[in-house]
Amino acid sequence: MPVKHWLFPDGKSPVKTKLWNWSSNFVCGLAGAVFKVYLEKLNYCKVYNKEKIIDTVDQVRKSGRSLITYSNHDSCIDDPTTLAMLRWDHVLNGKRLRWVLVADEICFTSKPLALFFSLGKAIPVIRGEGIYQKPMDYALDKIDRGAWVHIFPEGKINLEKTYIRFKWGIGRLLTEAQQCPIVVPFYHYGMDEALPTKTPYFPRFKKKITILVGNPIDFSEELEQLKHKMTATELRKHFTDILQEKLYALRKEAEELHKVRKAEEPHKPDR
Repeated sequence: MPVKHWLFPDGKSPVKTKLWNWSSNFVCGLAGAVFKVYLEKLNYCKVYNKEKIIDTVDQVRKSGRSLITYSNHDSCIDDPTTLAMLRWDHVLNGKRLRWVLVADEICFTSKPLALFFSLGKAIPVIRGEGIYQKPMDYALDKIDRGAWVHIFPEGKINLEKTYIRFKWGIGRLLTEAQQCPIVVPFYHYGMDEALPTKTPYFPRFKKKITILVGNPIDFSEELEQLKHKMTATELRKHFTDILQEKLYALRKEAEELHKVRKAEEPHKPDR
């Protein structure tokens, strides 16, 4: 089943493409500013190892290498809220901002919504259609052009915070890219309190949000060695499993950090 509202420009008209890019930069910058204020001024967010993602974003900008970030998925506004932890010059720069894979049946239900999210650099994925669908091809093309793509490999909002086996899409983006991208994981707690996944659905304020950023990972050498030993399917599974292990290892530490912050004074800023 194809995406009903696929609105990205095909590049055939330079004027339309330029207008689209300008509009996208505006929407991304505006959303980035709004959610940065929401994250840092209207809530109490603490980011551990923030320099790791900031330095990596700066590095890939200079080198032209692509970047994949991935995280757990606890609320409808994990993106762009959590990525608003970056500097102002990052969140306001729509051209350099991430692309993100989103659920077609949630974010692209109407043409106006599809237009808004498309301009916000969200790529609609149809759940159940597998890893070889047009949106995944589009995301891979962005990576091949040196872009930054964020993905929620759990494939859905994890309401119960259980251990969910990762979808293989992240493995495909990593192993089939023309040049292996840098990968940065991060785990967060508190987003489901900032925007609960039950009624009434409206943002809350003065909530504690904890984000733990992991080490940047370069799989270039390992991927090159295994390409001669594994099939494409085996490669996807191998690296998907590694990425899952790394994220859930961060989960344990992030959970403890968040518990300590909550125990101090749940609704007051850290001392």
